[in-house]
Amino acid sequence: MATRLRGRRALQTISVRLLEDPMALPDASAAAQESGRPGRPDGAEVPALHLRRAFRWQATLRIAVVVAFTVDLAVFPPSERLPLSVALAVAYTVWTLATLWVSWTLRKTFPDWVYPLADLTLLTALMAVSGNFSDPNWSAPISADIFLFIPVLVSFQMRPVLTAVSGVLAAASYVVGTFIGHLRQPYLHFTLLHGLFILVVCAGCVLLSDVQQHRVRSIRELAEHRLWLLDRIMAAEEREQRKIAEVLHDGALQNVLAARHFIDEAACGPDVTEPLHRADDALTAASRQLRSSVRTLHPEVLVSGGLVHALEHLTQQASERGKFHGEVRSGITTAGSADRPLYWLAREILENVVKHAQAKNVLVSLQQADPENVRLSISDDGVGISGDAMARSLSSGHIGIASHRARIEGMGGVFTLHSNESGGTTVEAVVPVG
Repeated sequence: MATRLRGRRALQTISVRLLEDPMALPDASAAAQESGRPGRPDGAEVPALHLRRAFRWQATLRIAVVVAFTVDLAVFPPSERLPLSVALAVAYTVWTLATLWVSWTLRKTFPDWVYPLADLTLLTALMAVSGNFSDPNWSAPISADIFLFIPVLVSFQMRPVLTAVSGVLAAASYVVGTFIGHLRQPYLHFTLLHGLFILVVCAGCVLLSDVQQHRVRSIRELAEHRLWLLDRIMAAEEREQRKIAEVLHDGALQNVLAARHFIDEAACGPDVTEPLHRADDALTAASRQLRSSVRTLHPEVLVSGGLVHALEHLTQQASERGKFHGEVRSGITTAGSADRPLYWLAREILENVVKHAQAKNVLVSLQQADPENVRLSISDDGVGISGDAMARSLSSGHIGIASHRARIEGMGGVFTLHSNESGGTTVEAVVPVG
């Protein structure tokens, strides 16, 4: 249990690191060092890792806004209210430094709405006080361009609705401020065109924000699924180990103990032959059981005889236990590097047929699907399987078929499971020849 917990915590820490930096691939030593640390990420912590980085870059980009209006004030200094303009510029610079400090040093940031509200309020006030809205020569382009930064900055927060609202308010602030500032010479078509351009940029930022939000949500779901799958895999390993221990204890170990008892009986009694014969039978049975367990753990028949012979051996064993007629048809001898995955898949499916199918006939087929792919098909005439059987099996902690399906698809293959029209189930795996 302790090993299982350490392994789960190691993967949790690795998952957090990958979510924070997808290019960071930890090695085994790093995983071992982190194996004792707790820290399972919940649904809120995972996107927070991305948001923290987004706020950092947002705060850094805000420096460009400071540079833009500083240059504007230097090139086009206001003829009136210069001290107030400088004071507002300094206030925005302080706000920029504050966002930088918060995003780089603190885990918690300001509320989301504070950022666009502060940007929009300070920049609108600066444009109004410095005369950018009312410039009679229309020679200060910063009044139009600086509002483009508002939706761009908010898009980093991965909040599409907040981005849209901020962009609309930025466009409205520019249009209303410019219209009021140029009542005598409004150039309304020019003002509206710039306002429309701000809205177009805002629309692009909204789409970008939505894409980033969806990406973060997908990464979070994948991380949670990976942790869930880790729990299931470890539980399956524990079940397999317990099953092997029960088989050894109830079978081979009992026969060994019986053989020892018979040997002791032969040593103490007058009749030696009969107890030794019984001991020999018990040791023979124990040897047979151990050999079967070893074959289960390591398919020697696959290594020595090839995939077709291994499938025939699996089918024969399953037919004896399941009391059905098994047949293997093959048009090829090997699937290359896919031999082992197909062997373990066939073993899992045939085991399920023995336990659940109540079949009378089972057909195992290994054929060339096309020049680049091989098809393994296992069909039975049993009771069939419901459409949600795999989902119910997963929910109860059994991941056998699901794990094989993931392995087949991970190889670039296709896994299908469906009911036959005449009854029973067919499982097919089409994999590329390695």
